[in-house]
Amino acid sequence: MTGRIRARLAGTVLILAAAGTLSGCDSLKSALGTDKQPPDEFAVVTKAPLIIPPDFNLRPPKPGAPPANQVSPTQSAQAALFNADPATTAASMPGDMSMGEKLLLSYAGAANADGSIRQVIAAENKKLQASDDGFTDSLMFWKGPTAPAEAVDPDAEAKKQAAQKADPTIQKDPGTNNAP
Repeated sequence: MTGRIRARLAGTVLILAAAGTLSGCDSLKSALGTDKQPPDEFAVVTKAPLIIPPDFNLRPPKPGAPPANQVSPTQSAQAALFNADPATTAASMPGDMSMGEKLLLSYAGAANADGSIRQVIAAENKKLQASDDGFTDSLMFWKGPTAPAEAVDPDAEAKKQAAQKADPTIQKDPGTNNAP
């Protein structure tokens, strides 16, 4: 009887081990329906609700016709940049220029240029020159002035080195430049 119990116990352990091993497989999870299926956020589309217009006397638009309430971007940009007619602005320009040059200048907005721009730039430059350079100098030259180095007397130094070579027991004194 103990043989049957062992066989049955071994079979049960084997089945549990196989079930534990297969529970990690994705294909088994999807076959059993235990895996999560989140909604696709790109498949969700919101639609605007239908609104009945308040005025029922509107005429339907003609097929292929541009919308009547929209201005083309090119026209709106030109209106923002060039308020006046460039041809009339070019005709009123003085000088010995050709009509093409005058039109080019009028399209560029030369008639609206500030006549005192040179004075404005000169005043701004004076403000920059008058500013204190102390902060900039402290950043660039952060080290203080160094003390001038002490001059070495070559004759005294030669005597000192000769004395050290002759008597090796003489200690070097780093604080002085004189021979012993």
